[in-house]
Amino acid sequence: MIRVCLLMLAGGFAAQHSRVPLSSDLCKLILVASILMLAHRRARSPGCALLGFALFLAAAQGIVDGRLDATFSGDSLLTRVRIVDFPKTTGHSVVMLVEPIDDARLPARSRVSWYEPAQEPTQEPTIGDVWELELRLKRPRGASNPGVFDVEAWMFRNKIQATGYVVPGKRNRLLETGTESGVDGFRRQFVSRAAKAAASPEVSAVLAAVGVGARHQISREQWHRYAVSGTSHLMAISGLHIGLAATAAFLFARAVSVGFRPRGNSHLVAIAVGVLAATVYAFVSGFGVPAERASLMLVVAAATVVRRRKTDLLVIMAVAAIVVFILDPVATMAPGFKLSFSAVLLLLWLARFNVGTADARSFMARAGHLLQQLVVMQVSLFFGLLPLTVLLFDRIAFLAIPVNLIAIPLFSLLTVPFTLAGLALGDNFGLVGHVALQIAAASIEGLEALIAVVVRLPFADNTVATLHNCGLLVAILPVLFVVLPRGWPGRYVAVLAVGALLLHTPEPPDKGCVDLHVLDVGQGLATVLQTHGSTLVFDTGASYRGGASVAEQIVVPFLQSRGIKRIDWLVVSHADIDHSGGVRAIHDYADVRKLLVGEPLRDTRFTSSPCLAGQYWETDEVRFRVLHPNSDTPRGGNDSSCVVLIEVGRHGLLLTGDIEADAEREILESGQWDSIETIVVPHHGSLTSSSAPFVNAVSPEVAIVSAGYGNRWGFPKAPVVARWRAVGARVLNTATSGAVSLRLCADGGIGPMRTDRRERRRFWRDDAD
Repeated sequence: MIRVCLLMLAGGFAAQHSRVPLSSDLCKLILVASILMLAHRRARSPGCALLGFALFLAAAQGIVDGRLDATFSGDSLLTRVRIVDFPKTTGHSVVMLVEPIDDARLPARSRVSWYEPAQEPTQEPTIGDVWELELRLKRPRGASNPGVFDVEAWMFRNKIQATGYVVPGKRNRLLETGTESGVDGFRRQFVSRAAKAAASPEVSAVLAAVGVGARHQISREQWHRYAVSGTSHLMAISGLHIGLAATAAFLFARAVSVGFRPRGNSHLVAIAVGVLAATVYAFVSGFGVPAERASLMLVVAAATVVRRRKTDLLVIMAVAAIVVFILDPVATMAPGFKLSFSAVLLLLWLARFNVGTADARSFMARAGHLLQQLVVMQVSLFFGLLPLTVLLFDRIAFLAIPVNLIAIPLFSLLTVPFTLAGLALGDNFGLVGHVALQIAAASIEGLEALIAVVVRLPFADNTVATLHNCGLLVAILPVLFVVLPRGWPGRYVAVLAVGALLLHTPEPPDKGCVDLHVLDVGQGLATVLQTHGSTLVFDTGASYRGGASVAEQIVVPFLQSRGIKRIDWLVVSHADIDHSGGVRAIHDYADVRKLLVGEPLRDTRFTSSPCLAGQYWETDEVRFRVLHPNSDTPRGGNDSSCVVLIEVGRHGLLLTGDIEADAEREILESGQWDSIETIVVPHHGSLTSSSAPFVNAVSPEVAIVSAGYGNRWGFPKAPVVARWRAVGARVLNTATSGAVSLRLCADGGIGPMRTDRRERRRFWRDDAD
């Protein structure tokens, strides 16, 4: 069974990385072939792997085939939808998952944003509502950048088949409320009860997550604190929660059996009650992968006990993994799948070793022994899961060991038991259930206070730059601390590996070279240039009405992935929000040495210098010159954009911001360059820019457009693209290519280019460039 599990999962993981799109008929053919192979003894092993491959392909192709028809992409569709999950409110916008009601134009699940919806309490969107909405949808597609959270993969594994927004207007109206299922209604009521029992929204959000798996109220800042402190796992309904639910139900059933003395085997009845309670709890919580894994393992373990068979926990875990994979092959992509099963495997490995014995007659000895076991468990989980946390989240959470030594007993003894009590009692017992939730909320409040203190400690937040090649092998070495027996000197290679991961930074370009990264930030611009020892960020992307920004979501994670924590020059071409929206986020993250602006920013608390023609500096044999604007011709808007020329040897790279034809003419008249191989096309490819004289004079090899996919302005305009191609330039658009990266050197000019969407192409992604 263990071998079958490993082979099926290997086939599924291989399918995740397949680049070749397959038709549904071909997927079915591969599935049939794998089943036939299982009928022959010699072909069973490859048959298991092929079965895993085929199951994933079939499930994934079903998601892809169900996506929004391209015919309706960008159209305004007046339709009726039901909200199927808790909407998430951020600032003045609401994000909702909706399903259509009798409308074949819409896919099964769409994720839509509603900016500034109706504010009346009776019209606030909530789970179970039926609305008539005017929607503008598109096929799911996310920004594609190296070292940054993969939104498109997240949407795929969550089976989101369209994204879009609600068109404001009087056509949007609430038709019906309270149409959710009984389970969702119960969850909604619990969220309301949690809000009444908790002293703050932060505590209420965690209580709702622990009780019914509703995590929509947890803010980005809260998630960050839990990630830094290594306690994010407490927000997922997992083995701890399911086990406590089963134990409580089992003990309750045993206590009842003592009083009523039922006929039959009361022990088996109590086991059945415990399993049923745990399964119901997992179902109410939304059946996330960790909860599904824990409840399946509990069911299989209970079945072996009832049948009086020998219990092999590794086999039980393998059976649970196979069932999870068969029910939802795409779930194997979720971090929760990898972390949940890996944690259980580590705990089973630790259980094979005796960590010492305690004097049964001494309470202090037993307490000390228990504490020792808890410390060993936390240290082992830290080292054992470190490869996954580094590869999945680019983070090493040292605080996980001390904080979890407090958090896990606190959750085990207070938070989860009293939350379960409040959940079980419901509104039927009034004050008793409310008091139980208040006790759970008080324990969460204590944990929140602890986390708020520890995350401010020096070196609390330890991010790891993106690993490649040998770095991936180094990331695996910490597992040696867990798998090798005590006394083996090789165990402590794990400590050296952790130090190597923290010190790791990707190799910068040599002197006389510069790396250019035009990031995929949607409709806007954010560019990072790196020399051997310095970094320049040109523009920062947009900010949103809810308060977040592209810089928080893309630019800062990209800088972290490159190990960049100091920015020598932050250049903001002009004050338009799609270029300057991330200045605050970048200032909060990095040590910004100098800020140059083409025009004054709206946020005046940052010390800045005007960007003026004639400014010049040189570093690592790379020259930087500002070509525009001139100090004697003050202007605002697009033509105030700062234009920077980067030169290495005889080769040049031009950053243009949003300059238009007048500014282009002024730059031409100055004649301040010899050769430009690469240009970031002005104003996202607008018709007001890239005038014919400017294009002919620059005549680059590569012209890069930063634009949003399917943007409403139609950038880049077809005549502009044709103009650049007519002079021999290869035109790349971040909307279709993802982030564009290249190296420009004094010797050789433009090196190999990398387009992120092509580099990470998968059969379930939208088309690459």
